[in-house]
Amino acid sequence: MHEPRTRIDPHDPIACSRWALRLGTNVRELKAAIHQFGSAADAVAYGLQQWRLDRSRGQWKARSGAPQVGLLSDSTIARGELLSSVAMICVNAIGVAAGAVPRVLPAAPEADVEAYLDGLDGLFVGGGQTNVHPSRYGKMADQAHDGPFDEFRDEVALRLIPHALARGIPTLFVCRGSQELNVAFGGTLAKEPDSLPEDKRHGTPEADNEDSRYRLRQKVTLRKDGILQAICGADTLIVNSLHSFLIADLAPGLVAEAIAEDGSVEAISVEGASAFALGTMFHPDYWASTDHASARILSTFGDAVRQHARAQRTG
Repeated sequence: MHEPRTRIDPHDPIACSRWALRLGTNVRELKAAIHQFGSAADAVAYGLQQWRLDRSRGQWKARSGAPQVGLLSDSTIARGELLSSVAMICVNAIGVAAGAVPRVLPAAPEADVEAYLDGLDGLFVGGGQTNVHPSRYGKMADQAHDGPFDEFRDEVALRLIPHALARGIPTLFVCRGSQELNVAFGGTLAKEPDSLPEDKRHGTPEADNEDSRYRLRQKVTLRKDGILQAICGADTLIVNSLHSFLIADLAPGLVAEAIAEDGSVEAISVEGASAFALGTMFHPDYWASTDHASARILSTFGDAVRQHARAQRTG
């Protein structure tokens, strides 16, 4: 005997959100799956976002007077309008795990990066939906194979990073951010072969929800007596992997802190940096509330941010 079909009011975001949770998928996939219902898709998306917002309320450690951490945005187009956007994964990681106030730095090519850095106690250069344009490291670009690109972000990031490090601002680079750090120092990137089986690829795995997409699935070995080993208190880690571009030539002045089983560089640090300057090709920001190593990376970054803030106030 079939259960009676539940009628969902498309104008009730709470009911729609509960339905979305039962489906166990993400907003993008929900909207694609039920696009034929028109505004109902937006109601489902809105309800799910509201549920997640309610669940996360009260978790931020950042309060009035807390240190300020800049988050470099992506440039995106929605309904024909150019926007600056930052993933809420990054925003919440800074507020919850690092205990700082997130400040969005728009990827505007005309931006004065020195002005962007004024008043910051830390900088977070996170992942994104795009890749660094190969022309930035002397290679030819293939839009279909190497894209999509975000050249506005490239322009700002590659100017912002050296200035932040020169000022001694604690900086955490994640995924695309680590690739930008390598390129900013004169290194190169290379796309992994498309023919690799999924269990051998570094690129984003097939998944039906975000937790599965960001699952911890790749073993990396940490540099003996290195910065990341000291932070995590381990010789190896199991991390997530969502990057199809790898570090080809490691830039002068950078040190490999973690190596994957296939030999690719999965974490880097800035040699001789005066403050925290660590890059990970994986995403500690996603599991910062539940995974020990991810939490240690974000909390150590937060400690460095607070130390910088105190030094600025007493200097």
